[in-house]
Amino acid sequence: MSGVIGAGDETTFHKLAATLPSAIVVTTGPGGRVGPALAIGTEIRDRGWATLVPAGANCASACSMIWLAGDRRMLGTGAQIGFHAMSMVQNGQYHETHDVDNVLRQWLTDLGYAMDATATIVNTHATSIRWFDAIELRANGIPTDSFP
Repeated sequence: MSGVIGAGDETTFHKLAATLPSAIVVTTGPGGRVGPALAIGTEIRDRGWATLVPAGANCASACSMIWLAGDRRMLGTGAQIGFHAMSMVQNGQYHETHDVDNVLRQWLTDLGYAMDATATIVNTHATSIRWFDAIELRANGIPTDSFP
């Protein structure tokens, strides 16, 4: 998966996933809509699939939610994961919103993440991105494997 996550991407993902007995979901991109990302992530976790951000690539915002859902989360050399608080666009401008924080925290808790890891994810302002490499992710309670 690459690019901006949009409305309906969860349906497209589900149709493809239904044809595969197993997979490693490769994710790169700037993010997008959180609803479809959480739906895709839930399906990845339910299927027990791994996620991977390849060497030198970035995965941020809603993309990082998909990556976090992997039963096994892998990062290639130099890959980074970017987190920030949720936002919505109004009149062409991004506005941080905490309306979905509780939904996101519950989703992350259901995936098995501790509250300190959840705080790491939502505590960066929506107009910024906090980039993490594998070492920083592990230090913040997010188990990560190297790839290959």
